[in-house]
Amino acid sequence: MRHIPVLLQETLDGLKLRRGDSVLDATSGSGGHGEALLSHIGRSGTLICLDQDEDALARSRLQLDPLPGTKKFVHGNFRDLAQLLSTEGITEIDAALFDLGMSSEQLEESGRGFSFLKDEPLLMTMQKGATLSAKDLLATLSESQLMDILQSYGEEQFAQKIAHGIVTARKEDPIESTTALVRIIKESTPPWYSKRRIHPATKSFQALRIAVNDEYSAIDEGLESAFTLLKPGGNIAVISFHGGEVRHVKSFFRHFKERSLTRVNKHAIKPSRTEMRENPRARSAQLFIFKKAI
Repeated sequence: MRHIPVLLQETLDGLKLRRGDSVLDATSGSGGHGEALLSHIGRSGTLICLDQDEDALARSRLQLDPLPGTKKFVHGNFRDLAQLLSTEGITEIDAALFDLGMSSEQLEESGRGFSFLKDEPLLMTMQKGATLSAKDLLATLSESQLMDILQSYGEEQFAQKIAHGIVTARKEDPIESTTALVRIIKESTPPWYSKRRIHPATKSFQALRIAVNDEYSAIDEGLESAFTLLKPGGNIAVISFHGGEVRHVKSFFRHFKERSLTRVNKHAIKPSRTEMRENPRARSAQLFIFKKAI
């Protein structure tokens, strides 16, 4: 399934791009947003496609390379974007987009354990070759540390029970596959928890992925770097998908509003009913637009 970019028109409206702009797509993914960004900045513009997932960046290159306009494809985590862009000779940008969600391809095709619907190794690493994986956390962290991750990053109401189930299960066999972890989660939670619309493993998988990839620190550092590189009058668009991301995006605004950063939209922009019907994965998306004062 090809990833469908969420809140696409709303993002374009918020960024207010012009011909010739230099735009950073900090989470290039499969190039869905990038294709629309290119059409707005034209042949004289530059689109910087950044992604820490090599497979995603390859898909972005395949999608965008045939299109007119200047493209730069950069592999790396957006927490390091200042250094990465400096290496490319880029010292300032007109606009930036951060889409913090997982792509359909990452969930369904990566083979790295992001999906609880597939039987895959429990890696959850956004970058290939990363030294820390989800199975490492499950094997080494204490029950209290696991509970804290599930509560803090997943807002999981049964964090204590699941953490206890993990520690108990690993005494018998290593927990190395997604199916093994899903089974533990189901056995550690009440029967009704598996009968809801939301899969019982959703929050636990989210929490472990965030912990493995240190996602919240990356958001903080990436947005700060983007603000520094942004030209006066430029806009940053951020699409978030859950409460933890929203809190860090709002913290970024509070930290920099004294340094001439304003919110373009007073309230987060959410998908229309039509978009949610056509793309169910958009249902939790929220768009924030920030402007750097002139």
